[in-house]
Amino acid sequence: MDSKAGFKRIGRWLLPAAVIVLLASCSFRARPGIMKMASLPDGGKICRVAVLPFSNQTRYPLADTIFYRVFVAELLESGSYLVSQEGDVRKIYRQMRVLVGQTPDVEQVRSLAGRLGAQLVITGTVVEMRDKTKYGRKLDPTMGVIVRILDGETGRTLWTTFVRREGKDYRKIMHFGVINTVSALAKRVSQEILAVWFKEGLQKCSE
Repeated sequence: MDSKAGFKRIGRWLLPAAVIVLLASCSFRARPGIMKMASLPDGGKICRVAVLPFSNQTRYPLADTIFYRVFVAELLESGSYLVSQEGDVRKIYRQMRVLVGQTPDVEQVRSLAGRLGAQLVITGTVVEMRDKTKYGRKLDPTMGVIVRILDGETGRTLWTTFVRREGKDYRKIMHFGVINTVSALAKRVSQEILAVWFKEGLQKCSE
């Protein structure tokens, strides 16, 4: 990868502009990183999922809410999962006196999953979210998230996934692929995370 990157730097000066754009469109982008502490229950055949409110470690207002709602939408779109309603999750949070944005402990996760009938519990943290601006326009947003899969029965963390992306990572020929909003970037990041999960053994619900 180092030699290829060096070639591209030289190419910016020596090759015609059209060729430079083509090379840029083929640049390497690592897939989301995933750490697997244990296997998924039921051989990865999951249908019932609870997604807990994400936490926000950024200065971007509502970063947690933006990514949470986009992620849930993409999860629902990706398969016939039975995802617990946000209102139901928040109601249990209030009953257990857990603050929104605070990750419940192991026993609380087990209790919550049991009450919601969830095989898996998903939690997440937005560690970076920002928009770059130029002449009053929002350009090239940046996002970094950590998403964890927890076993509903034991409450322990099974998988941890990390990904950081910038809008320009999706640049294609003639800039048609540039992403200019954090919501659009959240959608692509969510899709990438789910794609990795499916590749690593999570199965789409067939119920």
